[in-house]
Order: sequence, then C-alpha cells, then structure tokens
Amino acid sequence: MAVVVEFNIIPLGEGVSVSQFLAPAIEELDKRKVKYEITSMGTIFEVKNVQEAFDLVREAHEAVFEMGVKRVVTAVRIDDRRDAERSMEDKVKSLKRLVKKA
Repeated sequence: MAVVVEFNIIPLGEGVSVSQFLAPAIEELDKRKVKYEITSMGTIFEVKNVQEAFDLVREAHEAVFEMGVKRVVTAVRIDDRRDAERSMEDKVKSLKRLVKKA
C-alpha cells in the first residue's frame, strides 16, 4: 500500500527567502529515491508505509538544522489508506474527473 505524505518545513529566523535551507531537505527525498512533488507551499511524497514516512520527514527536518538553522517548524499530513492501492496521481485524477462532470 502507498502512503501519501504532505509536509512543509519552515526555518524560523532566517529571513524572507528560505529556499537555500530547504534544498537539503529535498535532497533527502532524492537519496531515498522516492516519488515526490514540490509545490509552492510544501512537498508531497509517496512511500510504502508510515514508518518510512516518519523516518524520511525526520531526516528532512534534521537536514535543515544541519544548515545552521536554530529553529525549525515541520508540519506533516499523512494519507494512509489500507483498503485500496492509490497513488498521488490517482488521487488527482479522481478529483479532476469529477470536476469535469460538474
């Protein structure tokens, strides 16, 4: 089963532009070779189970601290559906089909 995770990391006290502090967090996703999508407000990724999801979010969170940031706020949302196999793309396609019907 796929677990879809949305998270955002906010480095506090580092000014208005924080992309340089977030890049190492995204590199953690690349290291694990997980499917992900960066959005303007956060990142969505897909893994096999909740444990892998939490491990990866923790590694991304720690990567921001390793950049010298003193305070980090990380928010996480997890979609753990166990009755059917659904990917990130499936969820979007399902909604778009309904929007076209309206």
